[in-house]
Amino acid sequence: MSNLENAKAAIEAEIIHAKEGFAFYASRVKALERTLLQLSNLGAEEGAASEAATPTAIKRGQKAGTKKSSKKAKGAQAGGNELPFTGKDFWPDLVTAEPRSASEILQAAIGRLGFTPTKEQVQKLTGRMIFAINSLVKANVIQDSGKGRERRFFKPAAK
Repeated sequence: MSNLENAKAAIEAEIIHAKEGFAFYASRVKALERTLLQLSNLGAEEGAASEAATPTAIKRGQKAGTKKSSKKAKGAQAGGNELPFTGKDFWPDLVTAEPRSASEILQAAIGRLGFTPTKEQVQKLTGRMIFAINSLVKANVIQDSGKGRERRFFKPAAK
């Protein structure tokens, strides 16, 4: 490789790194803003809840000031634990002409999310990836070579 090619590769790697950092901090700002908004709403709800929590309004086994909420509401309060849509073009766009392992594709997917996922989200994303990659191989959209840990995925050469 020539010095120009090395410099080009280093700059491209730096750009990717900077974009991932930017995406991380942008998602962090969003999460902090959401938390701040929730705390503001919680402060407003506490004032209203303390007025409404009379001994007759409290159900048996329930503490004063607590409310039952749906699973969806709990997820929203937790800061949105859901992954974004990873459908039709998400996975094929992560597979390149250069062979990549499944873990390399997963890391590219995590980088594209725009935030740092939790362990559970990574597990869910891994399940989606395995299903999608196997489907893409069956449909001949991408190809694979090797077995087990040596298995690599790539786009076929243009005809």
